[in-house]
Amino acid sequence: MIPKRFESVQHYLGSFTMPLLEETRMEICSRMEFMSGVPHAEVISVEESMLHGGSFLYHIKVDYWRHRYGVYGKEPYTPKPLDLFILGDTVPEVASDLQRFGSSWPLASVVEDAKESDYVGDEDRVICFQVKTSKPIKMEMRKPLFVVFLVNLATNTRTWKALHMFRNMNIIQEVLCVNYMVKESCGLCSAEVDRIWAGKVYPHILLDLNESQRAVVLGTLSAVQCNHRSSAKLVWGPPGTGKTKTISILLYSLLSMNYRTLACAPNNIAVAELALRILNLHKDACESDLGKNTSGCSLGDILLFGNFNRLEICADLGKVYVDYRVDSLVECFAPLTGWKKHFDSMVDFLEDCVSQHRIVLENEIITKVHVTEKIGNNSEVDMSLLKFAKDRFRALVVPLKRSIRILCTHLPKRLISPDNFEKMVTISGLLESFDILLSQSQVADKEFVELFARQESFCKEAQGSGATNHNSAKLYKMRIESLQALRSVRHSLGDRLPSSTNRSILTEFCLKNSFLIFSTVSSSYNLHEIDMKPLDFLVIDEAAQLKECESVIPMQLEAIRHAVLIGDECQPQARVKSR
Repeated sequence: MIPKRFESVQHYLGSFTMPLLEETRMEICSRMEFMSGVPHAEVISVEESMLHGGSFLYHIKVDYWRHRYGVYGKEPYTPKPLDLFILGDTVPEVASDLQRFGSSWPLASVVEDAKESDYVGDEDRVICFQVKTSKPIKMEMRKPLFVVFLVNLATNTRTWKALHMFRNMNIIQEVLCVNYMVKESCGLCSAEVDRIWAGKVYPHILLDLNESQRAVVLGTLSAVQCNHRSSAKLVWGPPGTGKTKTISILLYSLLSMNYRTLACAPNNIAVAELALRILNLHKDACESDLGKNTSGCSLGDILLFGNFNRLEICADLGKVYVDYRVDSLVECFAPLTGWKKHFDSMVDFLEDCVSQHRIVLENEIITKVHVTEKIGNNSEVDMSLLKFAKDRFRALVVPLKRSIRILCTHLPKRLISPDNFEKMVTISGLLESFDILLSQSQVADKEFVELFARQESFCKEAQGSGATNHNSAKLYKMRIESLQALRSVRHSLGDRLPSSTNRSILTEFCLKNSFLIFSTVSSSYNLHEIDMKPLDFLVIDEAAQLKECESVIPMQLEAIRHAVLIGDECQPQARVKSR
């Protein structure tokens, strides 16, 4: 029985340990009662881990999963860390089958993500993963041998670890008020906060709120700026009172004020819905600042992570989903094909197009000479400087603009100054205009050589001359402006951005530098393992659906001092299995 009053934080956390163990036991038992239709596979090979001999760690290969869609509906089953299996020489359907054959069945827990070999269909699939077993797998057990999925224990395991880590207790102490004294608002900050945050929040987003909703947002923004004490607030209201809209505007306000915030919910669907609302608010704000063209709208401060399949990632959410972002950054930071290479190539072209043309022309002539000597076909080399410039520019501008788009979209703003961000948006516009002028240009090679060789005075001399000179001057002007912007951004960002394409390093890079992170409460456990700048604020949406002991996972993140829990008693409550 969990008491209603607690003597200390340790007493509070400790009161959940036995109920959590009982719930885990009941969950496993209920799965064993009826196992017909659960994912299972036949084991091809079992190898004991050489690095951890005697620790019951094994590398297992299985052929393919039967009933692969039997657990999560449309999502095909793939082994994940902390999946629990039964190992045996047959596939049981009910709990009594486990006792029928007179032998014990070892349990196995996945400790490493599954990896699949190349395959054509299910029959050709080979899946490899590492497990830790409850007892050794003996040779006589290995043929035939089946693995039968029971349940995933990730949330239970993370909750158990959180109950025993005793890290940041600021919010938990605030909630418990273990000294039973009424805490008043901080007198040091209350007189100043209104003046501090005034003007930092987009005023138009508050106009959509009624008086009570606006009070929630402004009161929370006031609390978060206090460094002298922690705060924990509950936003309660029946369905239809605008809780989700209120919390969305609160989150966007915190983002606008550069507070690092973790937004959680009990399940992936709720997380995705909340993230989508923030993206819509962000898009509206960008449109008011930039107009309908939101291509220069940065999303690098917003990050979503979780299970890809269960999140049902749409096109908009994909732009902030961690795996998609890491894929884009891997492409952008690649040493031979990344943003630096594309910047360098365009700078080289704009600086030295004439020399590049001369080298290409000489190579073409040499090639033609060899062809003529072999087959006697004496054809002329047709490669004017203007044609070369058009073809070369178009080959370079497409990957360059893609790199700029990735940098503008996926890099946090604190890593690229507003000046650099504006320059990259400007570069895209300049290159587009340069492309149009270049495609329309009919200048002779001699004039084109001057265009790429003359100094800045050429632009001034040509102004007001004939149409051809005027267009050449515009082309020259855009070339010079593009060069200056490209050099400036390349130099400024060169030392700030990572050079690694390692996915784990880039995932940490994204988590460390984002200001608004979305995840489930359970997945927030991963943030405990990352050395990053502390978060300022925690928001838990649909908190009524959450088990109380699970909430301590994000509440103990380093240095978090303020939290808001949103929900209502009409929501379905968390389901607890226990006798």
